Amino acid sequence: MTKRVAVLTGGGDVPGLNMCLKSLVYRVIDSGYEPIGVRKGWEGLMHYNPRDPSSYSDFFIELTKSMVRPIDRMHGSFLHSSRLDPRTVPNGMVPEFLRSSQRESQDLTDHIKEVVRRLGYQALIVIGDDDTLHYAAYLSQQGVPIIAIPKTIHNNIHGTDYTLGFSTGLSRGVAFIHELRALAGSREQIVVVETFAAKSGYSTLLMGFLGGADRVIIPEVPYDPEKLASLIMHDKLETPANYAILVICDGSRVVAEKIDKYAHLFPSGTENGSLLASIKDRSSVEGSLVGSGMVAARLLENIISEEVFLQPLTYLLRTGSPDGQDLLGAANFALTAARLLSEEKYGRMAAFVQNEMWTHVDLKLTLEGVKTVDVDVWYDKGIYKPQLSLIWSS
Repeated sequence: MTKRVAVLTGGGDVPGLNMCLKSLVYRVIDSGYEPIGVRKGWEGLMHYNPRDPSSYSDFFIELTKSMVRPIDRMHGSFLHSSRLDPRTVPNGMVPEFLRSSQRESQDLTDHIKEVVRRLGYQALIVIGDDDTLHYAAYLSQQGVPIIAIPKTIHNNIHGTDYTLGFSTGLSRGVAFIHELRALAGSREQIVVVETFAAKSGYSTLLMGFLGGADRVIIPEVPYDPEKLASLIMHDKLETPANYAILVICDGSRVVAEKIDKYAHLFPSGTENGSLLASIKDRSSVEGSLVGSGMVAARLLENIISEEVFLQPLTYLLRTGSPDGQDLLGAANFALTAARLLSEEKYGRMAAFVQNEMWTHVDLKLTLEGVKTVDVDVWYDKGIYKPQLSLIWSS
């Protein structure tokens, strides 16, 4: 009898995601399993109503080799994705058959566990970012057989030195920075390049370092706008073409003692009123269109009395074809996960670890807080620049 295994993707799309899924489906089938794709991550499991069989086809798909054969050439996630945490689902997002009107949010973990049990899955393979894998680790501790694959352009998941999508995201970021140099030089301007929102500035730091940016701002170190303005203007004047590049990770913050001084630039009650909240506490506007790059650009314009050009890279870093490293990573992560499945080793995450190469680790390692930049080693917070010794060794 063929054993069924569910596969889902959670969090943001990354290059190489579909290559990983294709490789995983091929290897799982060859090992005697029937892979079932779960659409929209944890949402697919959440919306399935065991008492209504008609809801099955909306959120589950039987994966075959012929079906996934061309998807390695596709961007995005073939299975679609979501950022839902089933432990804190807003009441408005809870399916009607599970909703309790007395609560602002609900923990649907028991329902997720029941769905996995009822559908007879031998295991659940989760390809996800840090938040997705945090819940996967929690679910594993609840007794659900889970195997994880780490994927995020931020490379900030504990337990692995490389995550799927990181290499391509890094390459694309560097390429965009180089392309923006011509624009900056033609306009003789300061250009603020904003990368994706993150709790860690690791990938941003590397993009800035490899792209030759003049200054780099990361979430780990709040910045003084006046000091930054002085440094970036010095960079501009020292450059023959009279321009400068600032790279900033969305999630970066202004030092507390300078917030009130510049609060007037972000008046409440206007379309940009939430920018004030952004410089005080980026988490208060998480998921909005307001970014730390916009805050930094406006502050610099006010201080130096010059127009500053802002270019958010945001979702562009998630698009494009995977490079060789991420193609290799996708295949090796899939191979490792398939082996874990065949050996019935659950509660594990496929990983790339220095000195061990491709391996697997305890999924609980993902719960060890936020993986952030080692500021003392990799960043000069006095001048907002990466240390020259910074190298991605893996």
